[in-house]
Amino acid sequence: MIWTASEDTLPPVPPVRRLDPAPEGLAETVELTAAHLDSRAHTVVDFERSLDGLVRHAHRDRHPLARALADALGHRYTEEIEAQRLGGLNVVVASLLWQVPGYSLKPESVRRGRGHEDCAQGGLELVLAARLREVAYRLMSKEPLPFLLSTPTWDTGALEAAELVERLTDYRRLGIRPGPADFGQALLRVRRDGAAGGAAAEVASRLGTAEGARLAAWLGPDGEPAPALRRVVEPDPQAHKAWQRAGTASAQVAFLSGERAALQREFPEPFHWLGRPHAGFTQCYHWYDGHPVRASVLPEDRETQAAWLLPQVTLAATAGDHGSSWMLPHLARLGGPAGPALHAAVAAGLGGRYAESRPAVEALLILAARGDLDAPLLGRELVAMTALGTVKPNRLADAARCAAAAGAHATLWTVLAEVLPALLPSVRSAGEILAVAASCAEQCAATGPVPDAVAAAAARRGSSALTTEARRLSAALTGS
Repeated sequence: MIWTASEDTLPPVPPVRRLDPAPEGLAETVELTAAHLDSRAHTVVDFERSLDGLVRHAHRDRHPLARALADALGHRYTEEIEAQRLGGLNVVVASLLWQVPGYSLKPESVRRGRGHEDCAQGGLELVLAARLREVAYRLMSKEPLPFLLSTPTWDTGALEAAELVERLTDYRRLGIRPGPADFGQALLRVRRDGAAGGAAAEVASRLGTAEGARLAAWLGPDGEPAPALRRVVEPDPQAHKAWQRAGTASAQVAFLSGERAALQREFPEPFHWLGRPHAGFTQCYHWYDGHPVRASVLPEDRETQAAWLLPQVTLAATAGDHGSSWMLPHLARLGGPAGPALHAAVAAGLGGRYAESRPAVEALLILAARGDLDAPLLGRELVAMTALGTVKPNRLADAARCAAAAGAHATLWTVLAEVLPALLPSVRSAGEILAVAASCAEQCAATGPVPDAVAAAAARRGSSALTTEARRLSAALTGS
């Protein structure tokens, strides 16, 4: 059905911010690095600017940097320690202080930990580890990198294709051998937008280097994200204690992430997991302390990340668990297609058991403001999840009220118009959703045909809440 409605007045979208250059001064670089290591809120901006600053200063003159780091952070690294025992930037700092054995930095040292073979966050962490250890190894060798190819342009982790072409051009001029993990991460971050991507591919193909040719191919079919495939599956009751506590025996919506052959064929081994298809309800501790730095490994493929995140978001709706819905607004800000997996993750988040675990409302508003929300698709995913019992109608009504209060009346009406026929007349709490739908239709001046299920409910005798709200919605749509 087609309705007309006024446009929403939505809250402003948090802007995607361009990264500032790395600090020029040595003291500022050390101060930024120390602050990043001390912070629990690891941001992409601080992580990437700190790493970029360390690489650039080490290339200019390693010894003053090492002395400054020893003065500020030496108490953290008092004895030699293997790279796998160091997280994040610690491995780079410790290597600058000669506290990491070189053998533990070699590419073959980057392997998955036991028990996390199927964890998506572990797969993203593996790419981060490969990149950081490669940087550290080059710092300890006679081939330190002058700068990184993969430093992002934007705070999401995305990299402009033209900037990567410029960096590859400088590498060719300087005779620098790119780091395989650094270049692989750069490819995963590069933006593939239309004309700009095509122009960058043409210039890259003329560089006359293997990396230029790979970038040109990546900006074509090789780099296209694979669509996630929707499935309904039975969860493994042994997969995680939370599922057992929740008694979630019914089927759940899940997505099989698509296969990317080029990732498995042309990238270093730590990247291969990202290119394989994955499905199921994989869970591990990574989801609970995850941060946007991991998401920045695939900043232009939010659909795949949403497919991986969905099981944890579902926990917020089905178990006594806050899940990982807090990542949804960040995924909404990333690039790449906003397809069924992302919409399914938002749908599951809207059914969160706890009000504070519903950042799905924020994600919905971000997607709507950016023009990325497919409201009918979100409605269909909600229908599927209410049918399976994943999303409870009363919780959906609460979340819808929050979104409507932020000004998303037309968006919510379009979403709920898909949901209502599936809930009426059998669902007892459908009256709450009808009330939200009626209010949204009134606020956005929606007009058009009355859905059959709503008309049937309005035609009933009596004055129940469901009948009253159905009549109210019918009156709004018909202007009567």
